[in-house]
Amino acid sequence: MKLKLIILSILTLFFVTVNAQALPEETNTGGESGTVADELPEFPGGVVKMMEYVKANIKYPQRALDSKLSGKCNLKFTVNPDGSTSDVTILDGVANCPECDAEATRVVLSMPKWKPGKIAGKAVALYYNLPVKFSLPQK
Repeated sequence: MKLKLIILSILTLFFVTVNAQALPEETNTGGESGTVADELPEFPGGVVKMMEYVKANIKYPQRALDSKLSGKCNLKFTVNPDGSTSDVTILDGVANCPECDAEATRVVLSMPKWKPGKIAGKAVALYYNLPVKFSLPQK
């Protein structure tokens, strides 16, 4: 079990892109656009728990299964000062599978509240980038 957790942690580092940046000033009550966050947003329990959450909650779209479609959906979303997620944008979706992109969006919006990012000690809205990989089940 310990070995599986270590392997999952290492693989997570290869598949998760953590990138947070301050939102434009009109939507960000705590700092300027381009300001580097003092504290990045954090999913409850960290990156490993976030990947476990995504894996447990993602439902491979039936059309994608039937058509044998797979790929990576790169998302950008906002972690708000209250820890909620919103404003999901597909940066690079799964080819020929808008259903996969919609499913990744659904899972991000269903996430529990995050620990928000901070600038100068104040919780602020920050962007967060996340790749969600859709791999066909092994037979």
